[in-house]
Amino acid sequence: MENHLVLEEINKEFADGSLILKDINLRLKQGTKLSILGPSGSGKTTLLRIIAGLETADSGNIFFGKKILNNCPPHKRNFGLMFQDFALFPHMNVFDNIAFGLKMKRMDRSKIKLRVEQMLVLTGLEKFESRHITELSGGERQRVALARTLAPSPCLLMLDEPLSSLDRVLRKRLLSELTLIISALNITTIFVTHDHEEAFAAGNLLIVMNEGKIEQQGTPEQLIQTPKNKWIKNFLGV
Repeated sequence: MENHLVLEEINKEFADGSLILKDINLRLKQGTKLSILGPSGSGKTTLLRIIAGLETADSGNIFFGKKILNNCPPHKRNFGLMFQDFALFPHMNVFDNIAFGLKMKRMDRSKIKLRVEQMLVLTGLEKFESRHITELSGGERQRVALARTLAPSPCLLMLDEPLSSLDRVLRKRLLSELTLIISALNITTIFVTHDHEEAFAAGNLLIVMNEGKIEQQGTPEQLIQTPKNKWIKNFLGV
């Protein structure tokens, strides 16, 4: 299988010249579930934003399939990004939030209705389409955000700390729900988190970042059984 997403020598600097990202190289095959794990300030969210096109790398190349994305605007990449705070529209109900991206694509009204209904079923929100966002629990809002991200059929799904705003008990339950939904889709996924449990549950491939560098890449089993260095060992607690 050909590599689906390729990052070559991605670098990003702060205004003072210090590096946020240092020589990032990554190759993902179609359908890979990647977790990017690292402490705060390790560069993982910046990397995600560069892939999404919300920020520009100072050097390096990004490919998706055979297409180079360096100068491709975000709306033309057909990537879905679910933000940490969900970024839902509080003045809209659940249906209209999920339909938002489809309306921006000027999709036919009947097709929008069908697609939103599919997303409601997928995320277990069938009875919530008329509810306003202010009437929903944190877990329900998370599922609406996921449904809205998936509705336009993105070829790459990115989730930036999607559970961090929830309490521990709810995070554990929703992590299970989220991974079940994602695993049912044949879509390449990048899941950014600082939490070990989330990273190991969400990804069949992991990269661990520290100070803008990829410290180690491998399967969850490889990272636990053969940590590359002392920092990885301490960070993972193995």
